[in-house]
Amino acid sequence: MNYRYVLDGSSKKYVCPKCSKKSFVRYLDKQDGGYLTSTLGRCDRESKCGYFNKPYANSVLSYDVIHRPVPQVPTYHNDDLLFKYCNNYASNNLFNYLLKYFNLGQVLEVFKRYHIGTCSYWKGATVFFQMDIEKRLRGGKVMQYIEHTGKRVKKPYNRISWMHKVLQLDNFILQQCLFGLHNIIDCNTLSTVCITESEKTAIVMSLMFPEYTWLATGSKSNFKESLLQPLKAYNIIAYPDKTEFNDWNNKCKDLNRQGYHINCSDLLESQALEEGGDLVDLVVSKKFL
Repeated sequence: MNYRYVLDGSSKKYVCPKCSKKSFVRYLDKQDGGYLTSTLGRCDRESKCGYFNKPYANSVLSYDVIHRPVPQVPTYHNDDLLFKYCNNYASNNLFNYLLKYFNLGQVLEVFKRYHIGTCSYWKGATVFFQMDIEKRLRGGKVMQYIEHTGKRVKKPYNRISWMHKVLQLDNFILQQCLFGLHNIIDCNTLSTVCITESEKTAIVMSLMFPEYTWLATGSKSNFKESLLQPLKAYNIIAYPDKTEFNDWNNKCKDLNRQGYHINCSDLLESQALEEGGDLVDLVVSKKFL
């Protein structure tokens, strides 16, 4: 539908009524081209602010014909990538960081179990391969970590890419699954599956609490039904990063109404962690690692 009042699509930003940051997008009246009152609009700081005030009544000017897109068929990597990249761990920054806290056998086992590789695209970079429950290799996220801290390299830019880009596979259609999803193949539905946002956090928690199956979304926005569908029969505990509890918890409520069994943990909300802190930050702060 074509509405009379729409969010301004230009690059103009105004001061948000809630957080006072210049990140506020105002509503426009399409009939006269003017802005609505200064309190109507949306703050772009979705996680940190979340202010969104819509017009009370929005007139429909016209109806648009909906052209439903044809679903794209995902591309799968050849399994040979696992043999080529799931090695050379002595050069893997994340692998060497984990050796500070766990023995060689433990770290090697978890890297093999989760199909984690090494890539020279950036020095010492880690590849988190995504394999689904049909054992199809959907993608490989490439990330560079700092060896002595275990933190991601974010300067001068975030060192995150994908194997299909590294290999210059231009027509590759990426359709993600949860990281570690293939590990539920050997789990019965009475098992508890734990979900984090970070892949690194999932493997560290797997080392510390191996009685649970740990998976990762890879991003806060990937906590969604299309990726969680293979887990519908399982008991799930979701561990959102600090400040993301409300968002994930609301999604859990919606999913539970659809037959899922998800408990969203607010453990991190009461902890003295920075915004975006996760379970690994918690165990480090408590000196459990």
